[in-house]
Amino acid sequence: MKCLRGLRWAPESTTPRYVRVARPFHTTAKAQVGFLTRWRNSKPAAWFNQAAKTPRVNSTLQRRPENALGRSMRASMRQLPHPVVVITTLENMRSVDRLEDILDKKFPRPIPRAMTVSSFTSLSIEPVPRVTFNVTLPSTTYEAIVKCGTFNAHILSGDDHGARIAELFTRGNRPPAAIEESEAGKSEAGKSEDGNKHKSNLGVLAGLEELGVEIQGQEEWQREWDQAGEYGQDVISTVRGGGYIKDVRPPPEGTLPILQGRGIMHILKCKFRKLTPPSESDFEHHAIVMGEVLDITPGDYEDGYGIALAYADRAYRRLGEKLLERPAPEQEVPLTVEDTSESVDLPLEDSENQKGK
Repeated sequence: MKCLRGLRWAPESTTPRYVRVARPFHTTAKAQVGFLTRWRNSKPAAWFNQAAKTPRVNSTLQRRPENALGRSMRASMRQLPHPVVVITTLENMRSVDRLEDILDKKFPRPIPRAMTVSSFTSLSIEPVPRVTFNVTLPSTTYEAIVKCGTFNAHILSGDDHGARIAELFTRGNRPPAAIEESEAGKSEAGKSEDGNKHKSNLGVLAGLEELGVEIQGQEEWQREWDQAGEYGQDVISTVRGGGYIKDVRPPPEGTLPILQGRGIMHILKCKFRKLTPPSESDFEHHAIVMGEVLDITPGDYEDGYGIALAYADRAYRRLGEKLLERPAPEQEVPLTVEDTSESVDLPLEDSENQKGK
C-alpha cells in the first residue's frame, strides 16, 4: 500500500510498526562521516589550532568542589589534635636488585625527599611493630618511598624547635630560591675541586643547619650510590667471563637521611609495605602508607616534657595538663570472675534475699 510522506509517495510495508526495527543513523559509517564533516566545516581553523595547544587535564586530578558534608568534616577534624611527624627518604637510590639501576651509567644521583604528615599513628605493636600515615596524591615523596622501599619517621618535640622543623617541610620538595642558589654554587664548587665527584644535593633538606639540625648519612648514601655502579660493572665482567651474578658480592645499601638535633625526639626506621586498595579508584587522590618498624634511634632531646608536637585548628600546639591518669600496662590487674564476686558489696537485705533464693 502507499502513504503520503512529505510531498511524495513512498511504498509502505504492511508489517505492523511495532515489529519494525529502525537502524539509528549514527551506526551508519556514511552518516557519521557526513555529520563530522558538517560539524568540522562549521568551526573556524583557529578553533582547532587553539584546541590542539590546550593540554588535556585528567579529570580525576581536578579538585572537586567541596560539599556541605565535606565542610562539616573539615571543621570537625580541625578540633582534633593530630601528631606531627617528618618523613624522609631518597629518590634515585640505586638498588642492587634492579639491573637497570646499576647498569645505567647516566642514572641520576640521589636526592633527599621529605614531607610533614599529620596522620601518623601506630598500627600494631606485637608481634610486628607497624605504623601508617596518609599521603595526598600526586606526591614526589610518596613515589620515592615506593621505589626506595624504606623511609625514616621523625617524631618532633612539642616546642618551638619541633614546630619550625615541621613547617620547613610543608612547602613541597623544592627549597627556597635563596637556598637553592647557594646549594647550586656549592655543588659547582665541589665538582670543580673533586673532578667527577658531585657534591651531595640536599634538596628540600637545605636550611636545616640554620635550625641547628644535622643531616646524617650524606657521605654514606653517596658512597653506596657509587658502589652500586661499580657493582654493576663487576657483574658484567663476571658474566662475560663465564661466572654468575651470585659470585659478585653486593655492596651495602639502605642509608637514608636522618635528622638529628633540637626538636627531634625519636627516629623510626621503617620498611615500606605495599597496600592493595579494594578498588583501583581508592588511591587516586590519597594513598595509605604502611611501614614495618625495623629500628628506633633516640633523638637529641633533653627536655623533661616528653609529649610530641601536635597540630589542630591550623596551628602547631603543645598538649596541656593531665586530666585523668591511667595506670601503666605493667600495673594493670586483669579483672577476673573471682575478683568481681569478692569485690561486690551487697546491702544486707539484698544478701538475705539472695540466700533465700
